[in-house]
Amino acid sequence: MTSSKQPFELPSFYVPWSARLNPNLEAARVHSKAWAYEMGILGGAEGSEDYGIWDERKFDAHDYALLCSYTHPDADESILNLVTDWYVWVFFFDDRFLELYKRTQDMAGAKKYLNGLPVFMPVQPQQMPPEPTNAVERGLVDLWTRTVPNASQDWVIRFSESTINLLKESLWELANISQNRVANPIEYIEMRRKMGGAPWSANLVEHAVGAEIPAAIAPTRPMHVLKDTFSDGVHLRNDIFSYQREVEEEGENANCILVL
Repeated sequence: MTSSKQPFELPSFYVPWSARLNPNLEAARVHSKAWAYEMGILGGAEGSEDYGIWDERKFDAHDYALLCSYTHPDADESILNLVTDWYVWVFFFDDRFLELYKRTQDMAGAKKYLNGLPVFMPVQPQQMPPEPTNAVERGLVDLWTRTVPNASQDWVIRFSESTINLLKESLWELANISQNRVANPIEYIEMRRKMGGAPWSANLVEHAVGAEIPAAIAPTRPMHVLKDTFSDGVHLRNDIFSYQREVEEEGENANCILVL
């Protein structure tokens, strides 16, 4: 049973600009739910590994279309739908991994599962992914084919790497849980910068606004510093909001408040 008392007082965050909302919000809500059913994220067959991870009530409460409408206020309807589907996919992956591998501490199964996912996002156009067997694989195949055709090879490689790193973060977290080990602050910041969701989100922003960072600039130190700063701002602030749920309800120990 979790405590209803907040373990700390939330600070007042400095937010200098007013949020803007994408006018295609309702269309994205309708589309993302239909897409979730089509992929098996919702409505999975009883007895399958996807069954019961999410139901429609939980999906509506998460409201990923609202999240993406605030973070991509200028995207047209098709791009907003694509970005929203990506966020539905990545959060479903996270919750599915929690139920199947973190709660059971199935390290062998987790490694096999994660090692099999990169083949569903080939970086070479002539490569064909295998037949998907679950909602995560099915969603990844669909999203990849909708995202990469008009992107440069350099961006595809960067986005693939950041997606793989994002998936690997779950394995690092599981290893720490299995060993009852809390990372030290320096390791924690370094791993979150590399494997957290912010670098992945930053790459997706490039695609959403149709302005890829040139290949000659993307790997430079100033860009790394900008991405690290962005990552710290997103991840550490998220740790404040999610501390109680992650630590008290889900048994996570990859949270900066706990680390410190």
